[in-house]
Amino acid sequence: MIVINIFSWYVFSSYRLDEENQKRSEAESNLLVFRKDVDDATLSRLELERKIESLMDEIEFLKKLHDEEIQEVQVSFQTQQMKMEVDQTARPDLTAALKDIRAQYENIASKNMYESEEWYKSKVRGEQWTHTQI
Repeated sequence: MIVINIFSWYVFSSYRLDEENQKRSEAESNLLVFRKDVDDATLSRLELERKIESLMDEIEFLKKLHDEEIQEVQVSFQTQQMKMEVDQTARPDLTAALKDIRAQYENIASKNMYESEEWYKSKVRGEQWTHTQI
């Protein structure tokens, strides 16, 4: 009877040991998969951060370019205004034309600024969407 108990205890212990070894192997396998996933996510995050930095640099460049264009338009407008003042006695209808031109330039400038901002927002949303898909 003691031999049977010892044998049954041995069989049970052996079965339990095999079961625990299998669970350990599965846990180690899962750990490797999780580590790879974490590494992949970290790489993706770093890539997205670099893209954001690049986009921010591009936005800054576009803003500077926009400011320069506005400056050029203002100088051009001032030049046109001075010419208009000189020619005002000869052509009084130039004032309205210059106001229209100025309004057009301001509309173009605001449209360019809006499009730049929308472009940036769409790029950031695209990067965020790509990041969430990963």
